[in-house]
This record gives sequence, C-alpha cells and structure tokens, in this order.
Amino acid sequence: MRVSEKRPGWLALGSGRNLSHNSLFWLLQIAGWVGFGLMMLGYELMWLSTKNAVIGDAASVAAGIGLTTGYRYLHHWGRRRTLSPITAIALGVAFAIAGSPVWWLTQRLISAPLTGKALPGWHPYLLWSGFNAEVFLFYIFILSTWLLLYTGINGWMSFELQRRRADRAVASAQFARLQALQSQLEPHFLFNTLNGISSLVAEGRNEAATATIARLSDFLRLTMQTKGTPEITLEQEMAFVRQYLDIQQLRFGDRLVFEFSITAEAMEAVVPTLILQPLVENAVRHGILPRASGGRVTVSARTATGSLLLNVDDDGLGMRKSTSPLAGLGLSNTATRLAELYGGRAELSVGRSKAGGVGVAIRLPLRVELKDGRPQPITEAAE
Repeated sequence: MRVSEKRPGWLALGSGRNLSHNSLFWLLQIAGWVGFGLMMLGYELMWLSTKNAVIGDAASVAAGIGLTTGYRYLHHWGRRRTLSPITAIALGVAFAIAGSPVWWLTQRLISAPLTGKALPGWHPYLLWSGFNAEVFLFYIFILSTWLLLYTGINGWMSFELQRRRADRAVASAQFARLQALQSQLEPHFLFNTLNGISSLVAEGRNEAATATIARLSDFLRLTMQTKGTPEITLEQEMAFVRQYLDIQQLRFGDRLVFEFSITAEAMEAVVPTLILQPLVENAVRHGILPRASGGRVTVSARTATGSLLLNVDDDGLGMRKSTSPLAGLGLSNTATRLAELYGGRAELSVGRSKAGGVGVAIRLPLRVELKDGRPQPITEAAE
C-alpha cells in the first residue's frame, strides 16, 4: 500500500485499486474499534452476564467511535488554521484527558437503560460511581493510543505527498534543463547545414544542394518526433547520426568515410536524445574536414555488465594541446546532460583514438525500452 501518484490524498493498493483518505479512515476506525470491543468482551464475559457484557461493550465501542470521530473534525479544524505543533500536541493531550470521563459517562448513559438499570435521578454524583483512577487512566491510555495511530498515519501520508510533490518538482526542473540543453543543439546543427547548402549553391552543385535540403527535412522531421523526449533508443539515435552523415557526404563525397559497429543488444538500449549526433558532428568538422584527404569516423556501441558503452572515434588531426577535453558546445552539452540524467552513474572521457585522432567514450547505465514505453533496468549481464 502506497500513496497514489495519480490521485493526491488516495492510497494505491497492491491490487491496483485506489482507496480514498476518508475510506481508509473509516476502514481503520471501524476495524480498530471492533477489535478493541472483541478484546474487552472476552474480559467482561468473565464477570458479567452475556447480555450485559455485549450491551456494555457495544456502548463502549459506540462512545469511542463517536468521541474519536469528533476529534478528527477538531484535527481538520486545526489544520485549516495551521496550528503550531506545540498547540496541536496540547490539543491532543487535552482531548485524551477530557475525553476519558466523557467516554465513561456516554457509555453509561447508553448502556444503563438497555440493561434495565435505572439512572440515579436524585443526585448527579451517583452517575460517577465506579469511575475511579484506574478507569480514568485506562481510558486516557486508549485515547492516547488512538491519537498516536491517527497522527502517525496522517503524518506518513502527508510526508509521502510532500515527497511526491518534491520529486515531481525536481523532475519538472530537470526536464526543463534538459529541454534547454537539447534545444541548443538544433539551431547549432541547422546553422551549419544551411551554411553547407549555401556553399553547394555557390559552387553550382544544385543537385547536391537539393538532396541536402531533402535530407535536412528528414532530419528535422525526426527532431520533431522526439521533441520533449529526453531519452530514446539507440536505434532511434542512430537515425539522427545517419541522416547527419548522409547530409555531410552529399557535400564532401569521398573525403568522408564512416562506419558503424553496433551490437543488436545495444540497439535496444535507451540513450539521451541527440547524444551521439553532436559528437559525430565534432569529429567531422574538427577532425576530418580540415584535412585535404578527409578521413574516417567510426561509431561503435556494445553492452557490458549492466552498462552501455558508446564510442565515437576519428582518424583526423587529433586534439590540440591547448584545448580542454570538454571544450566546444557538443562535448560540454553532452557532459551536462549526462550529469542531469544519471548523476555519477554515467562517464564521459575524451582522448586519443587508436587511429590517431580523437576518441570520445561514454558509459551509461544499461536500460531497454519496454512495450509501454517506460525504460527498464537490465539486471542480467549482456555481452
């Protein structure tokens, strides 16, 4: 049983049904008092007749239910007026102390006529015969126990609701930050592509320019389909990468060579949206194209024990010694988004590739996409 995520103030049961706060109160209220009544009935049957024991016990339960239900409304009144914790505790203590004689008197007024006993009418003091210190403290103990259970359950539910609201607020803030970071990439890519189309037109390569515009349209369509989605499958991400590389190859032809080495298990894994495309763009623009002979970009992905390993390598010019490993929009944006989504569970490293250029390696927690669209951790090692 837990606090419902869909209906604030309700509880979600293990069966999938929801239970309102009011229904929970009456369920626990009746069950608790009936249990108390049965316990007391077993004790009273030892020295009272069955009729008198049942009537007295029923009157005690009815008086207890009425008294504690009244406190519930008093508690709601205090919450609406935001009473301080000290005032609320004092109110509870006063209720337990004052409620003890009220409970005893109410029980007697109900049970006496039903058991055939006449109430003393000539002196009010006779109504309190039998109400001694032991009875007084016993009723205080029962009412105090009820108060502790009531405030404890209410406190737990309030805490869970506040925690859920805080989690939603944090998630909303994180989503907004991820959206802002992701939106930085789209105009950056668009500007570079439009600049490339302009160069193709200036060179008189109109067919290549037309084909590039068509590929750009396909890329933007993919972007719109995943807008507002912080994570997608690697298979969807690779569609972005292929569209980008196709656009670049229309412009640079044989100067740009690319290859992919991705396992089938990795294709099903979940990755941040546009996590590879800016890294591939960096490799093409800064590593390959400055060379007259061009070069090769390799994108690889595989699964390890509980992790997804992504690599983008080129055989280009390599890193300048004066350049920070995370310099540039693509790398800094990627590092920030990984930190937002996974905290310390994700790693990004930049270094020299085996081919002599730059290599970017990313390690992510391994998750797959379920049929209902929710990411799910993989517990078994996949190789």
